[in-house]
Amino acid sequence: MRPKWRKGRGTVFGALSVGALMVGLLALATMIAATVLQARRLTAMDATSQAGLALSLRSVEVPGREFVPYVVAAQVDPDSAAERAGLSRGDVLVGVGGSAVSRPDEVWDALGKLGPGSSTVSWIPKPEKLWGTLRAVVHPERPGELGVTLAAVPVGSPAERAGLRPGDALISVAGLPVTGTRQAWELVVGAVRQGPQVLTLVIERGRERQELAFDPIVQGEIPFQPELWRAWGRFLTRIGDPRYPERAGLLSALVGSLLVVGVMALFAFPLGVGAAVYLEEYASQNWFTEVLQVLIANLAGMPSAVVGIFGLEIFARSWGLGRSVFAGGLTLALLVLPMTIVAAREALRTVPRWVREAAASVGATPWQVIRFHVLPYALPGIFTGIILALARALGEAAPLLLLGAFLYVTYVPQSLLDSFTIVPLQIFDWATKPQDGFAELAAAAILVLIAMHLVLNSIAIVLRNRYQRRWA
Repeated sequence: MRPKWRKGRGTVFGALSVGALMVGLLALATMIAATVLQARRLTAMDATSQAGLALSLRSVEVPGREFVPYVVAAQVDPDSAAERAGLSRGDVLVGVGGSAVSRPDEVWDALGKLGPGSSTVSWIPKPEKLWGTLRAVVHPERPGELGVTLAAVPVGSPAERAGLRPGDALISVAGLPVTGTRQAWELVVGAVRQGPQVLTLVIERGRERQELAFDPIVQGEIPFQPELWRAWGRFLTRIGDPRYPERAGLLSALVGSLLVVGVMALFAFPLGVGAAVYLEEYASQNWFTEVLQVLIANLAGMPSAVVGIFGLEIFARSWGLGRSVFAGGLTLALLVLPMTIVAAREALRTVPRWVREAAASVGATPWQVIRFHVLPYALPGIFTGIILALARALGEAAPLLLLGAFLYVTYVPQSLLDSFTIVPLQIFDWATKPQDGFAELAAAAILVLIAMHLVLNSIAIVLRNRYQRRWA
């Protein structure tokens, strides 16, 4: 009965292990799938930027109603496709490819559905191109109230097409009274966003009131070329303008991460492996080594935020390094050094004692035993620990955030004394911005970080499986 009971218990624990593995894989797949879906707009965002557009979300208050959102062309590049189509900075986009839009993400969704090619874009021109020149005047019949009069009407403008002339007074737009020059344009934007595109415009001409049909919409064809690989390539290789998500890039954060991790590796790994060799091969068992081992174990479990405080006080302030790449690398070295020591010691312990004894029996010195026998056999485990430490350092944000690293820099660090940012901090910055598009940038940067971690972990697995030696 006892063997059957043990077999049954083994089956239960085996089922639990498989279940835990499946849940973990499902959670990982769900996380990656959600991140990929979140980043899907990156291609359309890049196509918008390549067309010369940068979008921004605004809102207008319609009298007696709530705030109405609209998307405005915040930047239009000179001699771009958008400018050649007639768009200019300050114009309000109301439609893309037949789909109504009121937010930047709706523009990108519409472009994603349309695919490559020219798309019809509809917009409301900015006030000076819609009306011309408006002038506020004192109302002759109601002292204390201001009226709005057209001083000049541009040729070919929606105002001219509707029959407006210089000297006409604007009374109401879509049934709402006009009380100011800017408010006249805002009424048009709010009315188009909430109702038909052809509005009823009441004017006063020669003390006679007239109703005009006013169509403020202008259309143009803009070629958009959403290309997945080029969009990702530009995202990884440009710095761009941090104000607009279509033009932001990850280059400065990538270079900062590589520089900081490089400085960390230069200091942490030689010191870590050297300390492990000393503790395992040279140090005698006494109170000093016991205390040292306890300190290393405690440092390995120390919160990363505490390491950031140490880095701020020691490297940034006491040593005068400031918020530089060098200070950031030393801070991360302080974080991963205990992990490197522990991993290297475990790798050295896997080498059997008889290897050392056999080498010593033929006259090898202690250093020759370590150099030519122990270290070569332990290197797969040491390299695995080093690569896993690199992966952790790439994903750390708290130590460098407390050190004072920037959330965004508009240049690539040129020396170890330059200020910097890293990919996790850049993700944090984008994820906390409320504007449309920055969440997509954060998701794209997360995918880059996940890819870097998968590559490093894959290298660690390959090294372990290929070079690890099993002793009889």
